[in-house]
Amino acid sequence: MGWRVPYLHVDPKDLGYEFRQLIRINSQSGKGGVAWVLEKDYGLQVPRAMHPEVGAAIQRYADRVGREITSEEVHEEFENEFVQPAGPYELVGYWPRPDDRDPTLIHGEVRMRLAGVEGRAMADGNGPVSAFVAAIQALGVPAFSVDDYHEQALGKGSEARAVAYVPLRRETGERVFGVGVDTNIDQAAVKAIVAGINRMARRSG
Repeated sequence: MGWRVPYLHVDPKDLGYEFRQLIRINSQSGKGGVAWVLEKDYGLQVPRAMHPEVGAAIQRYADRVGREITSEEVHEEFENEFVQPAGPYELVGYWPRPDDRDPTLIHGEVRMRLAGVEGRAMADGNGPVSAFVAAIQALGVPAFSVDDYHEQALGKGSEARAVAYVPLRRETGERVFGVGVDTNIDQAAVKAIVAGINRMARRSG
């Protein structure tokens, strides 16, 4: 005898849940689910090209703890892995200044610590990011190039912050992402580069 009860969808709110609470993250979760949590709960629009790297990082974390993880843990691990990863490089400050005669030429001054030892360098570029890259490579950072990167605004009005998702490409062809957050978009981009070179250094070590 067949079923005589109609199939009805259940609204999660009827059971005391928000829809996002039904997204479970564990070591088998797909990269799309992780990106969904970061966007819906924290407003982070992780670019699609970065999804595999973020998904793999969260899966490694879930493997370590051996259980389903919360939205807060996903965000915390994203911060630890991509925004403020441990590494030998620490940015003290970056000052980009347009040339007095040619505003498309940027003079960049960088102060950075490498393994606790502070160095200073100046270099020019056709923009704040290119000047920064030239300056830190003058300090001895291994060669890399910056691929096209993604920017977004997080929040609104005076509280808004810029988020930069910057892919760095090593001479081997390997691509490594870093993420930076700041009220200034240029500073967000250079913070993302520092995060990326720390991740590269960790992989090389």
